[in-house]
Amino acid sequence: MKQGGLSKAQLLLWLMILMTLSISWAKAETAQYTQWKATQQAHDQRLKTSDTEAKHYLSKPTLNANTLGTKVNLNTANIEQLQQLHGIGQKKAEAIVDYRSKNGKFKTIEEIQQVKGIGPALYSKNRPRLSL
Repeated sequence: MKQGGLSKAQLLLWLMILMTLSISWAKAETAQYTQWKATQQAHDQRLKTSDTEAKHYLSKPTLNANTLGTKVNLNTANIEQLQQLHGIGQKKAEAIVDYRSKNGKFKTIEEIQQVKGIGPALYSKNRPRLSL
């Protein structure tokens, strides 16, 4: 044995201690992973439920029966009624009313595309619900 060095027996002892610690650490990590995986699987199962009352970010929004088939008259609807259309909020509803007051009644439903912020895509989504 060299002066200040470790003997073979001491070196083997340290290696065994390190191996025991690393095995214990690996077991603890495996246990944590197993617990995390079980939690994730339970969460995923809750998200997959077909419960219509589930209100999580993956669920489709439910539409009111009165908003599905109700026609909106472009020439008489107020701001609240216009907001029932898809993609029409407060500002766009006000823009429709302003356009109507400046230019008179709409002559065709296609004319709504002349209102700022309402283009062909928004028009096509709402066309079945528009009337004059």
